[in-house]
Amino acid sequence: MSDVSPLVFCQSTRSNNYADIEMGRAITRAQDPVVLYVSGGNTQVIAYSQQRYRIFGETLDIAVGNCLDRFARIINLSNDPNPGYNVEQEAKKYVPINMASTPWSYILRGKQLVPLPYTTKGMDISLSGILTSIEAYTVDKRFRPSRTLGEPEEDIITPDDLCFSLQETVFAMLVEITERAMALVSSSEVLIVGGVGCKLLRDSFFWTS
Repeated sequence: MSDVSPLVFCQSTRSNNYADIEMGRAITRAQDPVVLYVSGGNTQVIAYSQQRYRIFGETLDIAVGNCLDRFARIINLSNDPNPGYNVEQEAKKYVPINMASTPWSYILRGKQLVPLPYTTKGMDISLSGILTSIEAYTVDKRFRPSRTLGEPEEDIITPDDLCFSLQETVFAMLVEITERAMALVSSSEVLIVGGVGCKLLRDSFFWTS
């Protein structure tokens, strides 16, 4: 038997997050999961305690999906199929510099991780500061729309660097607060609900399991 906690993704078009949770529990037969609900308008850590659902943590300002969508507009990413998906695709870009001599070194999601605010308060997170900080990088003198072969990588910042940094930082914060909730209620199951969770959080949880 694997000691990795069961991990389930559930997405619905309905706006009732508790209905989505119950649907996910019914489909997966999860007994007592901690629920990470992340979508365009919701960012909450929920668990069943004392005979009812309780919100153990949430965003103190804007939702994760809203943060990603707003940044996508800042760097003029398309809305097709949706901004969050395009942020993810931008983060996966790479430039095959010196690929002949180092074949694996440049197959990366972005080139560098830029410093961004990491704001967790107990089981709550704040995202407005990270959005303001990453927007500031787009007017930095080092910012370029794309890389140029031969240009020193440490001297430039590109959209794929920023998308990679935003995604990794935000998802690390979500993993942290979810793990805290799991420890608090002694749960070994995670149910991830919402469009952002289903599309973008798989790697974060798989790599930290």
